[in-house]
Amino acid sequence: MMAAPHLYRSSIVIKIALAIAILLIIYITWMFFNQMKALDRSVTSISASNARLRACETILLTLSNNENCVRSFIVTRDSTYINSRFIPAEKLENEFRKLHSLNRKDNRFSPLRLEGLVKSRFQSFAFIRDFCTRTPSPPTHEVRAALQLGDSLSDEIRKLIKDASEAEISNVNRSKIHHNYEIETSIVTSFLLVTVALFILLISLNRISSDLNDLKVLNDELQFVNYTFNKAEKIAGISHWKYNLNTREYAFSENFFHLLGVDPEHFKPSLETILPFIHPDDRSAVIKTYSESLVTRHPTSLIFRIYGRGNTLKYVRSLSSFTESSDGNPVKIGVNYDITDHYLNTISLEENNKHLKAANAELESFNNIVSHDLQEPLRKIQMFVSRIESENLPNFSAKGWELFGKIKGSAERMQQLLIDLVNYSRTMQNDRSLVRADVGKIVQEVLQRYQPQLDEKKAVVHLGILPEATIIPFQLDQLFDHLISNAIKFARKDIPLELTIRELPIEGTEEHGDFMADEKTYVKIEVSDNGIGFQQEFAERIFHLFRRLERAQDYRGTGIGLAICRKIIENHQGYMYAEGKYLGGANFVFYLKK
Repeated sequence: MMAAPHLYRSSIVIKIALAIAILLIIYITWMFFNQMKALDRSVTSISASNARLRACETILLTLSNNENCVRSFIVTRDSTYINSRFIPAEKLENEFRKLHSLNRKDNRFSPLRLEGLVKSRFQSFAFIRDFCTRTPSPPTHEVRAALQLGDSLSDEIRKLIKDASEAEISNVNRSKIHHNYEIETSIVTSFLLVTVALFILLISLNRISSDLNDLKVLNDELQFVNYTFNKAEKIAGISHWKYNLNTREYAFSENFFHLLGVDPEHFKPSLETILPFIHPDDRSAVIKTYSESLVTRHPTSLIFRIYGRGNTLKYVRSLSSFTESSDGNPVKIGVNYDITDHYLNTISLEENNKHLKAANAELESFNNIVSHDLQEPLRKIQMFVSRIESENLPNFSAKGWELFGKIKGSAERMQQLLIDLVNYSRTMQNDRSLVRADVGKIVQEVLQRYQPQLDEKKAVVHLGILPEATIIPFQLDQLFDHLISNAIKFARKDIPLELTIRELPIEGTEEHGDFMADEKTYVKIEVSDNGIGFQQEFAERIFHLFRRLERAQDYRGTGIGLAICRKIIENHQGYMYAEGKYLGGANFVFYLKK
């Protein structure tokens, strides 16, 4: 059942079925033709037999009429019977011609014999008439003998005509039987012929209807494809054209006319009509490249400027190649891309790259200054402070001790600030490659460095099983270094520090503004403590450069560490946010790509 629609739509199956049906129609038509010929023969045979019967009947009636006339004339001697009512032999010539023309080969009846007998009978009529005209007396022996001879001739004629009539009647009956049979069979044959013809017609009409429906569907799909293609060309800023090398005719797409800002109905596509739209400085190159391609049949690729709608200047990239059309004609097909925005953006990017290179050079120079030039006088200050502290500090007064401590603390903060600035500038460069590494191993190394400070704070560290991720190990080391040092720095004095570092599950798709993360792509890590915390309204401010909370002024720091942390996560195409509560600790959560 499932194969029937497929077979019905197969052109080979349809052709075979139509061929069989046509052969069947030809055979039935041949049978019907033979039946019509047989029917015609039977009708002709019946008609001929009827004509012979009528001729024989006419001859008999003529002979009977003449016998009556002669007998009446003999009895009454009234010539009216002979002159007016007697039918001459010439009147039967037409009947004999019919008998001769309609005579059948298989009939034992001979029209010549009948004609001879009739002539002999007319001769006896003539003898009796002439004799009675000459001898008015009653019939004599000669007349009686002539009458007896005439009667015998009439009897023989009647017998001959009777035998012929019986034979013709028998022939008519047989012909009628054949005629009726041929009519019945011809009716059946004609019915079969009409049925098969209607069957073929219905199949053909059904197939034509199906093909028309398919054609309509294809036409609708083609119109939709053309509509979609035209819309896609407008959206993508492209257009296409073709040139028939034999007919030298051009064809442009709808968007080509739109790009030029002309009406398709009043614009003849050709190279001559296109040239005025091309920038004067680009025309010669376009003509040269285009003309050479027609000779060499090589693909072309060039960029030129055109004046489009509203006399706006556009940059166009044109690609073309050669192929053959469906009728075998060589055709050149081209596609034009409106690259104005891309071209201008490229120029802008090149300018920005120049500025960026200059900024990077300045940043590198700044790093060198911070790392060497600024660090050098600072190291000398710290060296002199250390010498003074070791040699002259016992001679200071209490006020001098206080001032000296401030000088020493300021130098240390200055050194830490320079170190943080260098670290932040390094995160801005982001020139290190990503590798797959164990995050837990990096955390353990950082915790080992801070073990003395953690012991001093009597800290309890809860370290969960951390996953592997695609990271820059050096920067991730910086990230945990800042977070752990912040937890130690902002620990509460009245309770021991409790630090938790663990992986959190990602439920479905988690969104933070434009950032979205799912468990297939990202890992989620949390660093939390029970320190002094912060109010949630400052959750974004703490990630800004040099932004420190007022209540945190009593704690040492530069206000750069968390800015470095967020920048590191951004370098890893992740996201970082903070949650806090005043005197309730702080949670720092970030996402890294698996």
